[in-house]
Amino acid sequence: MNFENFKNTVENTRSTRRFKKDVTIDKRELIELIDIARTVSSGKNMQPLKYIAITDKKTKDEIYKPLVWAAHLTHWNQNKDEKPSAYILIVNDTSIEGFSSIDSGIAMQTIMLGATSKGYAGCILASIDKIKYKELFNLDNHLEPMFIIALGVKDENIEVVDVQNDTNYYRDNNNTHFVPKRKLSEVLITGND
Repeated sequence: MNFENFKNTVENTRSTRRFKKDVTIDKRELIELIDIARTVSSGKNMQPLKYIAITDKKTKDEIYKPLVWAAHLTHWNQNKDEKPSAYILIVNDTSIEGFSSIDSGIAMQTIMLGATSKGYAGCILASIDKIKYKELFNLDNHLEPMFIIALGVKDENIEVVDVQNDTNYYRDNNNTHFVPKRKLSEVLITGND
């Protein structure tokens, strides 16, 4: 892969909240994404993260109910036809000393990039019902749900724009989702070179 292809993949990996209905993602594809995530960098190489691939309808419905989507949007109205096709739950194994908060960011971005390369889109969600998910999957005490990644085929237009007043994402009357990003000149600190 050359840099331009990589850059294009990164730029097209956006948090997606509306998905096409009647799309099936095979559990094997989720396992492929988990397989690449398990090989990425991990603090002290401790690898405390575990993953659960979710594709069956009943479990997906239970996962979906308590999720908090699009916290910055005051008029969010995702309907049942726009739900994700699959999920990957990220779990911290607290019996393994490590840096799960850092490792999870690395792993989740890798999963998102991998999903984009497969033609899927996703959304990383931190507003999850950890207690419910722990019960749903009958997780031992040392296994703590951290995040969930919703996956499917994108069914919305998402555009990156320069930050104007704040970094809150927003939608226009056509339901285009705008994601403000700071300019390079605002994030690049130049030294004495």
